[in-house]
Amino acid sequence: MESIIKQKIDSIANCIFAKIQKEEDSFGLYDGKFGYFLFLFYYSKYSKKKKYANIVENYAEKILNEFIQRAKLHTFCGGLSGILYLFDFLRENDFIDMDVSNVQPLLDNYLVSGMRQNISDNYYDFMHGALGVGLYFLKKGTGLEYVRELIDFLYATAEKSDDNRIFKWKSVIIDKDEELRSAYNLALSHGISSIIIFLSRVIKSGISDNKVTEMLSGAVNYVFSQEKDFSKVRSYFSNYILIDSPETFSKSRLAWCYGDLGIGLAVWQAGKTLEKIEWQRKGFTILLQSTQRRDIIENFVRDAGICHGSAGVALIYRRMFMETYRNQFKEATAYWIQQTLNFSCFDDGLSGYKTQHKNEWICDYSLLTGISGIGLVLLSYLENNQQTWDEMFLIS
Repeated sequence: MESIIKQKIDSIANCIFAKIQKEEDSFGLYDGKFGYFLFLFYYSKYSKKKKYANIVENYAEKILNEFIQRAKLHTFCGGLSGILYLFDFLRENDFIDMDVSNVQPLLDNYLVSGMRQNISDNYYDFMHGALGVGLYFLKKGTGLEYVRELIDFLYATAEKSDDNRIFKWKSVIIDKDEELRSAYNLALSHGISSIIIFLSRVIKSGISDNKVTEMLSGAVNYVFSQEKDFSKVRSYFSNYILIDSPETFSKSRLAWCYGDLGIGLAVWQAGKTLEKIEWQRKGFTILLQSTQRRDIIENFVRDAGICHGSAGVALIYRRMFMETYRNQFKEATAYWIQQTLNFSCFDDGLSGYKTQHKNEWICDYSLLTGISGIGLVLLSYLENNQQTWDEMFLIS
């Protein structure tokens, strides 16, 4: 399999090198040019070829000069908070310094303005709302007053049980009939699991208070209250709980974005943060049990991307193997890497890959759902590196 992975990584890199010669794309981390850059940066280190290092260096300079004028969002997925988080990650790991210090106050003010608009709209969403900005300021280690503002928002908008043992937050979701519904979203990508991980990072940063620990415990307790019998429905959790139909349950997919994997990760991380062994055991059990779910049809794995595809599943299992050294996670990683290679089956795809988007199959270069993310997962697996970049997906 190693030689096949090498060929696939090279093929993906060639697709992206050709792509960056064109102009028409967003600048986002998850959905645009900075996601391409992250893959190409790791690829240039892997290839050890000077020509690729030069191309990546020139590309970095080009997009750095352009993004300040052309990036129009504050979000983590497609806007400035994700891009600036990436810059801090690169500096922290002594990779490359994407220096924006001359305009940093302006950029930070823009982010705060966007975060406050999200707060006024009661929109905490990690990928597209207020939490993404908070994660950036936590990473940066300054502007922590804005993190406290976000903490106050979460505390004020949470629905709490009388004894404050349960904390939950409403979201608006699009159901299977494409209708907007009010729900308690459990997901890592847009829901309460991302709040759990955010609060865990707040505590690790050292700016925690009773509010934070109370919210974190309450959110984990709420998640536990929604657990189902795995032996009957083949997943522990539903994707979300509808406000007007709380008893409705559907088996959740096996993916980064929704379902047991993200929820298990959130509980695992919270348990480590607060040194709660029972939470760690529960998160571990959820994730370990999920390794039994191998059928791609039954588990709604239809393509290879990180968000809802096989590469994201492999990424999570590899992280858990590195943290626990349990062989089941190693075997599951290898299985889902093989499935990722198998999804490269389209004659008109990018290195054989296409991404399912609603009812159509599209060519997708992005980090979140396309070949940049697929390539990065394959590269980390091949090199057996620490995949530290997965923190940008809330995995570590």
